[in-house]
Amino acid sequence: MELINNLFQFAVTLLGFCLSGIWYLKDRKQTCFLLTCFYGCFALGSLYWTLYLLLFSETPQVFYVSEFGWIASVIFLYLLQYTLSSAEERDFSTRKSLIAPLIGIPLCVFYCTFGDVLSNLLWCSMMIVVSYHSIRGLIYALIQTGTARKIRYFHIGVLCYVAVEYALWLSGCLWPGYSISNPYCWFDLLLTGCLFALLPATGKAVQT
Repeated sequence: MELINNLFQFAVTLLGFCLSGIWYLKDRKQTCFLLTCFYGCFALGSLYWTLYLLLFSETPQVFYVSEFGWIASVIFLYLLQYTLSSAEERDFSTRKSLIAPLIGIPLCVFYCTFGDVLSNLLWCSMMIVVSYHSIRGLIYALIQTGTARKIRYFHIGVLCYVAVEYALWLSGCLWPGYSISNPYCWFDLLLTGCLFALLPATGKAVQT
């Protein structure tokens, strides 16, 4: 089941890479380029993980190889956030953004008790940053009118991605293994859906 899920995730992110790449070649927009890089890096990380599973029938022992690609994808996602946001949005302040560290920091402490401390600190820090900016961006978008409100779909997409990542890691800590009855399996599948949903969500944001 893990191999099937990973093959599906690789196929979906590869499709996202191709579609966003075509979009970039057509419009030459920086946002399209960053989205292409996001999907490309994630797909590369998934490719290594999937090939290792396929060849050795076990998860990679040196998982940092895949993490390089996945970490790079989150960096490009943050750059995409920044590019899509206006100067007014970046200057906007709301206490609701503090939800990001209030959730992320305790989860980070919990994850560190189960896995690699450095990796968990890095991942949770990135998740806190992108969720902080998306919460702020979502609140800002909701008080706008007209097409400016469309960027809320992008921020909702990012928040869904972060939430599912957190749930995926949490289920991995509490329920080790990858059987079809394991929540980790279904959260991994849900993550794939969230990844692809960022493509149309970004499309709506670009229209603003």
